[in-house]
Amino acid sequence: MYDCTLNDMRATEAELLRMMSFFINKVEPLQDTDIRSVFPSIDRLGFASDAVGCEEEYQRAKLELVFCYLECYEHTCDTLEQQRLI
Repeated sequence: MYDCTLNDMRATEAELLRMMSFFINKVEPLQDTDIRSVFPSIDRLGFASDAVGCEEEYQRAKLELVFCYLECYEHTCDTLEQQRLI
């Protein structure tokens, strides 16, 4: 169970990095190939913090939904209804 959770976390992290890189590259294209003269125009740490915060809110909302379904399942007496909820 923990290995699966760790793999899911790594996959989510990689997906977040890809999305952030895409949007950063879309906003600030490199016009000059000289690294010394390129200055970032986006606060990358703030952007990463916002993205991780949004992902956390999304995961918490999914968890609350699962808890609601679990609560419904536990209060259902009919076997057929339980199978429908599953």
